[in-house]
Amino acid sequence: MKGLLYKDWALIAGGYKTNFLFLLVFYGLLTVVARMTFLAYAMVFVVGMYASSTISMDENSRWDAYAHTLPVTPGQLVAVKYWLTLILTAASIPLSFCLIALIPDPKPTPMEIALGLAAACTVTLFYFSFVIPLSYKFGAAKARSWVSISLLVVAFGPVALFALLPESTTAPLKNAASSLDATVTATWSEASLVAAVVGALLLFSLVCIFISWAISVRIYTRRTY
Repeated sequence: MKGLLYKDWALIAGGYKTNFLFLLVFYGLLTVVARMTFLAYAMVFVVGMYASSTISMDENSRWDAYAHTLPVTPGQLVAVKYWLTLILTAASIPLSFCLIALIPDPKPTPMEIALGLAAACTVTLFYFSFVIPLSYKFGAAKARSWVSISLLVVAFGPVALFALLPESTTAPLKNAASSLDATVTATWSEASLVAAVVGALLLFSLVCIFISWAISVRIYTRRTY
């Protein structure tokens, strides 16, 4: 297992070292100078997604045909991709925090930073949960394209639809949202609410990762090389 992790890490380090350094400098300057805090959160996604690119490298080198001769199970071969993503995502959190810490005052509050980082981790792992099984099924290039388009539709489709609806339809929804916000604010303190949201997002991410790994193992086991 350590050898498989080292192999994928070597692929990432060899293929993306220059890209990472460029993005670190570019995102860092924009975060500090232009106060673009969202770029610090975007680093979580960029770093976390490096692991999925190793599937394309495996396809190009026909690694999986060789891997089937090794004394490892399909579950271990697939699990490496997930462990590497979790490790890279976790490593990107202090990196993003350092970028935010360089922003001149006034800085985002600790609660805003916690929510931002939790949301970035959730998006990264949720995206990865779809990309990996689809990559094993249809190929990495098609999987990334399909998932990216699907997430854009899911994320912005409801917003566009809501904007097109008449006021008579959206008013009850807005009132219900306001009532829910008032109820939650009255029941929970700000710190408790942030902790609950962060915990829920991270738990949701881990559940998605586990389900995705189980599906990916089934797909990978049935593949022929």
